[in-house]
Amino acid sequence: MSDFTFNDILERRGVDQSKSRIVRHDIRALKAWRHSRAKLEHFISYQRTGSRTPYRAASYAFQFVPVQTSHALFVGAYRILDEWVFPEETRQPIFHDPIFGANDHEEHMRYDLQRMENFEDLVGKLLIEWGGSTRAWSQWPAQQEKPIIEIRAHQEAEPFPGFSRFHSQIHELEFLPSSWQGALASVGGVYLLVCADTGEQYVGSAYGEGGFLNRWKAYAANGHGGNRLLMERESASYAVSILEVASPDMSASDIIHRETAWKIKLGSRAHGLNAN
Repeated sequence: MSDFTFNDILERRGVDQSKSRIVRHDIRALKAWRHSRAKLEHFISYQRTGSRTPYRAASYAFQFVPVQTSHALFVGAYRILDEWVFPEETRQPIFHDPIFGANDHEEHMRYDLQRMENFEDLVGKLLIEWGGSTRAWSQWPAQQEKPIIEIRAHQEAEPFPGFSRFHSQIHELEFLPSSWQGALASVGGVYLLVCADTGEQYVGSAYGEGGFLNRWKAYAANGHGGNRLLMERESASYAVSILEVASPDMSASDIIHRETAWKIKLGSRAHGLNAN
């Protein structure tokens, strides 16, 4: 990792860090970014009220979306031109796009934002380490140095990390880059679900058309994927990872045999969520 930081870039480009906020949005912004820049800018123009707004007391907002566990991808720098509270004032922001809705359901802040052209060369290319406290999603850069991991030559999706290093949340699968989804659909094998609330484990297997991705979509659709013990539980969030990738010559029965071996190894029958 480089010693060069995002703060260094701000300083070199003449930004007053005391008037700036750096914002790492949640998965909704990542989904908007992957749809289009227009949808992202619509999304970031609506924020919480009062002290909860990420732009509080700032003149500039530097926007990031989450990548992997604690990384963040830079998706734009904006001057904050104006702000107001809806419904006290009902006009829409500059970046409002009626295609994405009016957002007229509850009280919130609205912002007129303007792109900072001297940062456009970094949009979609700059990757930073946000740090351990990803819950602190809006910060003052002067108080939080952010090491730069990479500056890419071109905008591109995150490279697939490999099957052994892959991990995600079931509900985030649809937001993965298309290249990642293609990789996960191309192979099967043995996978692990971990309940976010209890840490309990479930070992399962995927085989047939659509590989891991097709199997996991069943959990995303109904929360249990047809598993009896998961059906008995209240709705829960599961982290998913891959324990073993099946070789091309393995049959469905071979993969199920490997699934059984992993259940024994991890104790997911006695102490986890496997019923058999």
